[in-house]
Amino acid sequence: MHRHAAAVVVALVVTALGCRQAPPSRQYELTGQILEVRSDRNEVVVKHDDIKGFMPGMTMPFKVRPSSLLEGRKSGELITATLVVEEVDAYLSTLTRTGEAPLPEGPPPAEAPKTLQPGDAVPDAALVNQDGAPAFVSSLKGHPYALTFIYTRCPIPDFCPLMDRNFKAVQEAIASTPALKDARLVSVTLDPAYDTPKILGPYARRLGADPAIWTFLTGDPKAVAAFGEQFGLYVEHDKSTEINVIHNLRTAVVDPAGRVVTIHNGNTWTPADLIADLTTAAAAK
Repeated sequence: MHRHAAAVVVALVVTALGCRQAPPSRQYELTGQILEVRSDRNEVVVKHDDIKGFMPGMTMPFKVRPSSLLEGRKSGELITATLVVEEVDAYLSTLTRTGEAPLPEGPPPAEAPKTLQPGDAVPDAALVNQDGAPAFVSSLKGHPYALTFIYTRCPIPDFCPLMDRNFKAVQEAIASTPALKDARLVSVTLDPAYDTPKILGPYARRLGADPAIWTFLTGDPKAVAAFGEQFGLYVEHDKSTEINVIHNLRTAVVDPAGRVVTIHNGNTWTPADLIADLTTAAAAK
């Protein structure tokens, strides 16, 4: 299938989904401490307190709008802010300094493991699917596939829930595109201690995941963590509360021979991008 055709298929899917009226945005008061200012990304990393009615305290990056709110901000500042949560986005719309405090001390970062690069073979891993059956990554050989990382309790709409929505759109395109009939989708949990098959099975069904196309994987926490690290995944579990998972986003496309075609960092890729990547992967010799 040509890239133009792939883009048309996804555009139709997204347009159909977009016909309904979006729910109104929600706003929450946030208090915490700035740990890092990322002006190039319009982001600030905040160690925040519990956000009443939304999520427990944790450390995570937030988009800031407008970007001028970052002017003069620095690590160590105590702040109050307004968190705006929309259907597919979340950002700070106000940011006010209330004081300053020493940054929390922590252990030095460990040396990062080697990250897979395009052309590298994806090592096998023994995991478990949403039905509780053993699942080996090597069993995907012969199929082009896209793989991403999510967890079911993620509260930020433009993180894991966005990955789910994008994969749902790609699944619909795969189902209607003969050239991609062998393509597969794989979502690996970031929180295997909670996201067992008992949780993942109903979660996959609520999303409308077709098990013939889209598989959810969990398994031994150490095995899951080691598998994700190869793709440049960063995961930190906040020991103060079991549902806090601080993480980045990585989405890989793999060819039928089990070699990495590309790895998307973050959440800026679109379903059309992934379909084009899967088309390239399907044609790989």
